[in-house]
Amino acid sequence: MKNLYGIIIALTICIAYSACKTEPKESHPDVSNIEVEFDLIRLDEAVFKMDTNNLSHELDVVMDQYPSAASLYFGTLNPYTASRNRDTIAHRLGTFLKDPFFQNLQDTIGLIFGDMADLKEEYRKGYQYFKHYFPEADIANVYTMNTGFSYQRFLFEDDDETNALGVSLDLFLGNEYPYKRIDPQNPSFSKYLTRSFDKKHLVKKTMEILVDDQLGEVNGVRMIDQMIHNGKRLYILDHLLPETHDSIIMEYTTEQMNWVKENELEMWAYFFDQELFYETNTMTLKKYLSPNPNSPGMPSEAPGRTANYIGWQIVKKYMNRNPRTSMQDLINYSDAQKLLEQSKYKPK
Repeated sequence: MKNLYGIIIALTICIAYSACKTEPKESHPDVSNIEVEFDLIRLDEAVFKMDTNNLSHELDVVMDQYPSAASLYFGTLNPYTASRNRDTIAHRLGTFLKDPFFQNLQDTIGLIFGDMADLKEEYRKGYQYFKHYFPEADIANVYTMNTGFSYQRFLFEDDDETNALGVSLDLFLGNEYPYKRIDPQNPSFSKYLTRSFDKKHLVKKTMEILVDDQLGEVNGVRMIDQMIHNGKRLYILDHLLPETHDSIIMEYTTEQMNWVKENELEMWAYFFDQELFYETNTMTLKKYLSPNPNSPGMPSEAPGRTANYIGWQIVKKYMNRNPRTSMQDLINYSDAQKLLEQSKYKPK
């Protein structure tokens, strides 16, 4: 595991999406014969089924059954129980479970995620491709939780010292859920972000953490370094989830996805004219690499993270020209400038 034990990748920020039909993707390998074993564990249900009249015993049962996940959840992830003291956790847990707001929240989770067979199948297919491209990597168990809107998805070490994925279902309730009312001042609950807090994005968003674990840190501080790094992430995700629409991979709306495809040349020209490829100013780069409602300087229709889309197209072009390059070779190719040159990328 490349991440230190206990380090939580709290990725609650994301960009907007609405599913759209896209053109067929390139052919992908047959992975039907690859066996993957993993569990999808409903820790959220186990917690809310606890008998509040016998919490000390119930807490022991869950902690014994899922030592790593439960310790992380009760001790850190759930701010309403977080403590290093077990008795304090039990006391706070009782208050949490009896709170009508959180009872209603778990009921809502139950309505949307009562049956997760479809999601487990989506994970299974994604894991088959993951094992195909990264045969030495862990196939992670998935633990669902209710963290009270604190952490959306994270990577941690499971009981057998392999990677495990955590997903807080309360942050995947759909774009109609009134997230803004929870904390009107919190930019994480802006509409352009929360419209992708839904079931359709869940597997992509959590698989992204495993991809980031393989990718490691970006090599360089220039925009070209970061856009190629992010382009690699999108390229790998696209191959792990080949049946998933580009709009979900990019977390764009239908209109946004169409716009970037139709204006690829104009985006490239803008970055070139503004001399942004070798820019290192963090505040300037965030406008085109990080979640944002738009890309400043471009038409109002331009979504955020346009540099990432261009990075994806560059990586795609490079891999098409070098078909024998493995995913690991791509990850190890750390010279973004050379990759760009060898891709011979020419925007549409």
